[in-house]
Amino acid sequence: MLVSPSAPALHARLAPADVLVDERRALYRVAVELFVPGTEMSDNLLDHPIVRYEIGRALAGHGDVDLEALHEAAAMDVRDAGIAVASDPAAAERLEAPLRIIAPPGQAPQPLTEADGERFETAIKIVAEGVDLFRRLSPAMAGDLLAHVSMLAVLKAETSGGVVSASSRYVPGIVLIDEPVSPMEVAEALVHEGAHEKFFDFAITREFLDAHAEDAEYFENSWSHARWPLEQTFAAWHAYTCLSQFFLVSDSEQLGPHSLLPKARERAAEIGDWLLAHEHDLLPDARWLLHALAGQVAGAAEEVSTADVSLLATGIREDGKFQVLPDVAYRLTKSGRAVAGRMEERPEIFWLDPDAGWVLNECRHAPVPFELLLANAAEQWQIDVPETRRRLAAALGSLHVFSIIEASE
Repeated sequence: MLVSPSAPALHARLAPADVLVDERRALYRVAVELFVPGTEMSDNLLDHPIVRYEIGRALAGHGDVDLEALHEAAAMDVRDAGIAVASDPAAAERLEAPLRIIAPPGQAPQPLTEADGERFETAIKIVAEGVDLFRRLSPAMAGDLLAHVSMLAVLKAETSGGVVSASSRYVPGIVLIDEPVSPMEVAEALVHEGAHEKFFDFAITREFLDAHAEDAEYFENSWSHARWPLEQTFAAWHAYTCLSQFFLVSDSEQLGPHSLLPKARERAAEIGDWLLAHEHDLLPDARWLLHALAGQVAGAAEEVSTADVSLLATGIREDGKFQVLPDVAYRLTKSGRAVAGRMEERPEIFWLDPDAGWVLNECRHAPVPFELLLANAAEQWQIDVPETRRRLAAALGSLHVFSIIEASE
């Protein structure tokens, strides 16, 4: 399996970094709105890894959203090194969740902070040089991946238990690295973990994996014989693919003793071949990215088929009026897509295409007749009336299926 097309360019075909980050923030805003109606949160607060961790716990049914606790969690000092680096002397307590999740058995990793004086200052200098090196060697990849990294924490070498770098989908946005010796170690870690962070954002906003992935066959790698579930397998393939491309522009740099760069292409190929053989377990956007990074796809990401559109439109009455149900929270995004949610026994979240997002916004205040929606849509979408009618009925159908709108006569 060849590593050929540019990862940043193909990522952007699915969603440019700024669009993807905007969609992720929209999802978290809807989640907070479901738990604490009327709440508005800044981008900075929504990007904080611990805030995202707590919102994720609430979405998974593990408690409510405590706004005071979110603000307290985000009140942690950081140092700007081209990336926000945890510097607060209380960082070990505030970052308890990611430190616990990534800890090797029997280990308790501790972050370096300003309390460590010159040792911390040395690490900060190396991190800043590593960020600069990454941006210099591969500016497109740096811009693409670092957009998804909100914070970095440096682990004291004597406590890390051999963790070279780590991240977790449960606490997205934070990268943890072992105390670095060289800028190249930092740059490689940011490629590796930045690729994971990119994948985490894709996974919650696009069609990558569903609940079936938990029951899919495991992959066993040849180098350590570790067995990985499908999500971890895809994340590893994606990271190794990005590392293999970064290696092509960094071969003049002195690599760290634990560098994966020389092995990345071979490992990406091994994992990628397995994924291609098991692509039936992936959703459309994941399949597209898998093929695209293998140089096998020239067109855009897969679209909903005409048959699916026709099925969605079934039962939509053209003499009806449509309104968003009162318990629905939603946000429109830069891409035109919308994320909507409502609270049942547990929160339910739905991603909607631009047509459905437009209809949702039109019907937010009062019941709107189909004919008025049709006239407004034809003007907005600049297409002929028959095609407008087909797309409008499909959008209404998808909203009706998800119980986001109600119809009345």
